[in-house]
Amino acid sequence: MSAEKEFFFNYFPNIYQYLKKEGKEKQARIMVRDLLTKIFNRKLEKNVNRFLEIPAIGFIPADTEYFKLYYELFELYTNGFYYSTIVLAGVLCERICYDILAKQKIQVGKNENLSPEQIGCLYEMNLIHLISLLHEWGMIKEKTMKEMREINNTRNRYVHPKKADKNLGKDALTMFRRVTKVLRNEFEMEPMPIKRETG
Repeated sequence: MSAEKEFFFNYFPNIYQYLKKEGKEKQARIMVRDLLTKIFNRKLEKNVNRFLEIPAIGFIPADTEYFKLYYELFELYTNGFYYSTIVLAGVLCERICYDILAKQKIQVGKNENLSPEQIGCLYEMNLIHLISLLHEWGMIKEKTMKEMREINNTRNRYVHPKKADKNLGKDALTMFRRVTKVLRNEFEMEPMPIKRETG
């Protein structure tokens, strides 16, 4: 007897299109909303637990490029998308490197700075070499370099998988913690202490 297989299918778009043609779009949207509400409610307690695992951080300027990725990382981990969390943490690490490069004046001679175009060429470097270069040029701290290397190594392990990894959830949280350490190290984003009321 053959083993049972599990499948994923999403038939709601077809039902929606059918009901829309029948003039029942509102009912179709309500049906989908009800389904999603049930799904979200079923996962809510786990989402709360994951949300509370995420390390605190100070204020991040919302107009920075890396913030957009950080916010997505926050959403992915909260919703339990561990694999995507790990991969995006690697992308975020790379984005932070680019943002650090973009804000620096890199001197190559006595009075000559690299042009924006020349700096843009550095973006083509392999990330592990870029991390080393930023450290060598004094643009990132030693502890940042170590965290970034670990982020890159873990990301590569998942992007180029040779076997299934049983530590997916643990690795996703570790990656989030490493990203937080990088932001704290380089941008001094420590969370503000909570003061106790006295009296």
